[in-house]
Amino acid sequence: MKQTKLWQWLVPFALLIIIWLCPVPDGLKPQAWHMFAIFVATIIGILCAPLASGALMFIALALTIFTNTLSFKAALSGFASGTVWMIFSAYVLSLGFVKSGLGRRIAYKTLSLFGGSSLGIAFSLGIADLILAPAMPSVTARSGGIVLPIAKSINQVLDSEPGPKQKRLGEFLTMTCFQFTPITGAMFMTGMAANPLCATLAKEGLGIQLTWIGWFWAAVVPAMICFVVMPFLSYKILNPGLKKTPEAKAMGARELKAMGPMSSAEKKVAVGFVLALVGWGTTMWTGYDANAIAIALAAFLFLLKAVDWKDVLQDKAAWDTVVWFGVIISLATGLTSTGFIKWMSTGFSSMLGGMDWMVAFILLGFAYIYLHYVFATASGHVAAMYVPFAMVAIGAGAPPMMVAVCFAIFSNFMWGITEYAGGPGPIYYGQGFFERPRFYAINFVLVTVSVVIVFASGMLWWKLIGLY
Repeated sequence: MKQTKLWQWLVPFALLIIIWLCPVPDGLKPQAWHMFAIFVATIIGILCAPLASGALMFIALALTIFTNTLSFKAALSGFASGTVWMIFSAYVLSLGFVKSGLGRRIAYKTLSLFGGSSLGIAFSLGIADLILAPAMPSVTARSGGIVLPIAKSINQVLDSEPGPKQKRLGEFLTMTCFQFTPITGAMFMTGMAANPLCATLAKEGLGIQLTWIGWFWAAVVPAMICFVVMPFLSYKILNPGLKKTPEAKAMGARELKAMGPMSSAEKKVAVGFVLALVGWGTTMWTGYDANAIAIALAAFLFLLKAVDWKDVLQDKAAWDTVVWFGVIISLATGLTSTGFIKWMSTGFSSMLGGMDWMVAFILLGFAYIYLHYVFATASGHVAAMYVPFAMVAIGAGAPPMMVAVCFAIFSNFMWGITEYAGGPGPIYYGQGFFERPRFYAINFVLVTVSVVIVFASGMLWWKLIGLY
């Protein structure tokens, strides 16, 4: 077990005390300033990691309650958020994809269809990632648990493992699969664990309602352009030696044949997935809440025994997410309800006074992305930065709905810049194809181009669909 160092405790504790004891700024109540102190200390605690994130959240809860910063009811209000249970239900569906083998079947099927060239292999795994994205918010499970193992098998078959022959295919395929997941995750409210948090913060902090279908409709065009462009740019930068790869296509067909016909469990999971997509896509007509549909999906899978409750009990990530999200929503809501977010955004807005809203919006968008170099979790970044950055952009005159959607997309893209910025990063970097400076440099180029594409195509698309 890794030993905790003293500084890991001292840094968040010192920040808590320093901010708490500083004079309360004009325009703020002491309660709002103390809420800010607890929130900052919690986020820094997550980065310093003296304890697991879930344990830190309980400490934060206790502090808010016993310092009378939040009432007991307000401190636990996040656990009543439908967002928490939507993401938990999506984890249940994700478990069904993995346990039943349906996720691997989809990946091998796309490989057997499109795997005849190095670009075809990349796109086949990207398409598999895209199909799985709305059902698997855990990017680590989706990309690290399904896509990457297949990519590794292809690299082995084509003799392109780390080392002298990695330029044949391995480094290109590894980098491209790593960058696909932030793009596919950006398309769906359930595509990444922090996406529902964006939706909740947009509603609580900005007064903007992001629905599942509304998110998809706004994100699909700019994200799909990135989906198409990124592999070609990666191909240009890394220039794989193997251009034609009939062996990979044959491998996909062979593995698919070895799996045999779809099992009963696979069919049940597939039906549940389709029903959920239909439910999420028709909420504006049926009136059913998207979070309620997610709970019904989990109930459906349990009822048909497509997912076993014992497997859910063993899924540590799902339960950790419930705790983490429940508390972070309470803390973020506390910042809003005490008036801190409004006070801070007003201050930032005054600093941008006179600046054209589009210039301010673009500068804030790039800053939001690159600030992730100091974060080791997308959820922590979203909790700390999403509402303040969005409110400043809106305060500068940017259209609110467009801002909410754009920063939600960037909340996915941002974790593709380093190996520590999101769950799949350590797994992909650990394959051994890249030295850290080169890994960072290529990621920087690919992510930056994707951000430029979102701004350029998104502004046109969002204008066309009436977001501004």
